Amino acid sequence: MAIQVESDLKDILIKFDQKLDKLAETFEQKLDHLQSDMTEVKISIAELKKDNQRLEDKIEATDKKIDATATRLEDKIENTDKKIDSTAKGLEDKIDALNKNLSDNVQNLSKRVDNSDFINRGIFISLVITILGGFASFLGLIGKP
Repeated sequence: MAIQVESDLKDILIKFDQKLDKLAETFEQKLDHLQSDMTEVKISIAELKKDNQRLEDKIEATDKKIDATATRLEDKIENTDKKIDSTAKGLEDKIDALNKNLSDNVQNLSKRVDNSDFINRGIFISLVITILGGFASFLGLIGKP
């Protein structure tokens, strides 16, 4: 049992040509779609590059501002350190002067205390001698002049 297929070669070529036309049309549509997608991608890439450049410019400007601010802060810190050092030196000088003045006052007070001790001893000894003399005179141990 053999199957016989009879077709005209012309009909086969027409069908084959139609299929090739459909494939070519589908291919062109897909190619057009792909080209439009590529155009959109290129536009997006260009926009991203512009955005990237703007961001880099902003970052650079911000870095410059930060550097300027850091420099100003360092200068202010240096000036403050100098002021603190000069104030500390002035305070040390004042403390030394007060310490010397206090030391002199302590020495003067020490001399006064020594003098008052000497005077108090002298007064005490005189008082004791006077009391003993009065007591001796009262007892008649010493004659009247």
